[in-house]
Amino acid sequence: MAGIAGILSSQNHDLVPKMLERIGHRGTTQPKIWNGSNAAIGTLGISALDDALRPTETPSGLRAIVWDGRLINNRDLRKKLTLHEMEENSEAETVLHLYEEKGTQAISQLDGEFAMAIVDGDRLLMARDRLGVRPLYYGFSNDALCFASEVKAIVDVVDTVLEFPSGCYLLSNQGIYPYQPYLPEPILFDGAKDSAEQLGDLLDDAVTRCTPDGVDVGVWLSGGVDSSVVAAIARQKTDHLLTFSVGVDGASDLEYAQRVASHIGSNHHTRLYDLDEALEVLDDVIYHLESFDAPLVRSTIGNYLVAGLAADHDPFVLSGEGGDELFAGYDYQKEYSRGLELTLSVQETMRALHNTALQRVDRSAAAHKTRAGLPFLDPCVVRYALALPSQWKIRGPQDIEKWPLRHAFADALPDDVIWREKVKFWQGAGASDLLTEYAENEISDHAFQKERNLGNGFILRSKEELLYYRSYQSFFGDRIRLEDIGRTQHL
Repeated sequence: MAGIAGILSSQNHDLVPKMLERIGHRGTTQPKIWNGSNAAIGTLGISALDDALRPTETPSGLRAIVWDGRLINNRDLRKKLTLHEMEENSEAETVLHLYEEKGTQAISQLDGEFAMAIVDGDRLLMARDRLGVRPLYYGFSNDALCFASEVKAIVDVVDTVLEFPSGCYLLSNQGIYPYQPYLPEPILFDGAKDSAEQLGDLLDDAVTRCTPDGVDVGVWLSGGVDSSVVAAIARQKTDHLLTFSVGVDGASDLEYAQRVASHIGSNHHTRLYDLDEALEVLDDVIYHLESFDAPLVRSTIGNYLVAGLAADHDPFVLSGEGGDELFAGYDYQKEYSRGLELTLSVQETMRALHNTALQRVDRSAAAHKTRAGLPFLDPCVVRYALALPSQWKIRGPQDIEKWPLRHAFADALPDDVIWREKVKFWQGAGASDLLTEYAENEISDHAFQKERNLGNGFILRSKEELLYYRSYQSFFGDRIRLEDIGRTQHL
């Protein structure tokens, strides 16, 4: 979750530091810029957390990389290098040398989450991880190709801002191509209960892998199954775990989060907010989120506030994001009577993560100069989840969703938590009606009908969404493709 930016052009290299300044909240270091004859690239980050705090270049100076990422197979990749010796011992250096030896075939060998750009002479390579955990945007200004981690960095520079597609790479002289997607692991299961036990071990390893060494660890704890599982695992790895929750007074999430915190023995922090505070931070939320989708904005308000609460204590937190998407955690998925229908639905929700929930997590954390680790989206966990028979994900007498996950941690958490029904984040935080009712009173029926049609078939769905769109347009105008705005359907 560092910040990267760059331009492929022999001119206007002075734009790059200005781009990075617009996303300075993504780091605590000063931006570092690499200038070549045909391109300029730069990066910034948090020194205690980010691997590459400056562009990495080859000794010849002909190639350089900016990197925002985390690999789980960095050590194995280094062993594959036959023509290079490591000098900086960083992931960015590994990737740059792997590209020098294997070309674009190197991209499919990267296992983790990343957004990156490599200058190779007079051309540029860009790539993004398979799920879109790390953000990346690009656009064109005359003959120049510009890119950055957030929209706001390039919205005033390019003609139209485009989201870089997940699971793809770009070569500036050839085009955009997908690389190998996540595929199910070839695993033998000795029944549903055995699969749950294996999942528990994989998640335990994933929490370890995504937690940086030498930093205090916190958990955004909603009291739902996913974040509670992550907190329970993390607590076993540290004597001092901090957990953080937000909600309105009387919200159900706050009660369950406190139950979990007491059960695992974490140092728990809670923040209450009301309509006035939600309105006070609304513009900041939309500016950082870069979306006006109503359910997404609504959930981001709580996420933004809990990230701010955590930032006062920890630079790094763990999040339970991804559990619902991998293990069929949405109530509507119970409607699918055939296994293939549920499998396709799971794949659909995973494909939608990049500019919905993952965008919310990234921007909420980055807005407060912090980082969020996502154990559920560890490549090993993702491949395992894809291999699980779909009928095991919704199982039991009551067809409860996420059965393997619940069963795996049934002894680690209270029964009323681990078997709790899915509650949408903004509902559990108690914010389901605050802004909806405010918008209904604030915006007239006439204004809504007049303004809701944005063109190109894009229709605002509610007065609440129009309220958010007005703020969004004041920051970003109409330079972002509407089809790149994630539309949450089942949050």
